[in-house]
Amino acid sequence: MSELAFIQLPRGEVCLQGAHATKWRTEDGRDVLFASSKPRSAVGTPIRGGVPLVFPWFGDDPEGRGRPAHGFARRVPWRLDQAQTDLGKGRIVMTLGDEAASRAIWPHAFALRAQLDFGVEFSIALTVTNQDRVPFRFEALFHTYLAVGDARKCEVRGLRGVRYYDKLAGNMGATQTDELLRFAGECDRTYVKNESACTLFDPVLQRTLTVRQENAPSTVVWNPWIEKTKRLSDLGADDWQRFVCIESGCVMDDAVTLAPGASHHLCVRITSSN
Repeated sequence: MSELAFIQLPRGEVCLQGAHATKWRTEDGRDVLFASSKPRSAVGTPIRGGVPLVFPWFGDDPEGRGRPAHGFARRVPWRLDQAQTDLGKGRIVMTLGDEAASRAIWPHAFALRAQLDFGVEFSIALTVTNQDRVPFRFEALFHTYLAVGDARKCEVRGLRGVRYYDKLAGNMGATQTDELLRFAGECDRTYVKNESACTLFDPVLQRTLTVRQENAPSTVVWNPWIEKTKRLSDLGADDWQRFVCIESGCVMDDAVTLAPGASHHLCVRITSSN
């Protein structure tokens, strides 16, 4: 059986499948990205943790045809175009284009370019280009798993006044009125039209993670809590305590329609401070 291939960097790690960042460490050597305690490493199977890239749809198959959740980009190998390290930093550039297998489930010609930078700041930029003869609509998301000491003690700021859809309430719409978002149970919210950075305060690890997005107005906040974790075979029983997902992209109301020849560039930047 083929094995997944990884690129090791001084401050991180990237899997060639999905252009998937699996590790990023701060200057003092602490991991910022969560990794499952029960990882699956089969080719074609998404990796739980790190930063999976969601494309060209978010969530379950929107057409109900049994296509893979969160699209296909995170399940296939990307081409490595650039890999460099310099004074403890690193940059990876990878590309993905359409082929017969992708066109069979999403009938469009496209080009994706992902640039991942590992340094004092961690960033991922994704450029989507329409190489088709007709417009197409897509969703894209950086599905970022942030490592925390205890999710029950964490606080998320920056979403007050932002409208969201609550998946746990049938995607009912609401507007966040509180300054702080705390976790006392499963959380699965998609905030739309968000222009503000989010901060995740972690009193256990004594750090604040700041997530800044560019051309990525959707913010998904997710933690599966206890019961859903039991249904996820690639998570350990207590893994839900060790991560909070703050995901940036263009989904639901923020999905993008690209004209032939046009491109859309989105980016997320993460910093850590004590």
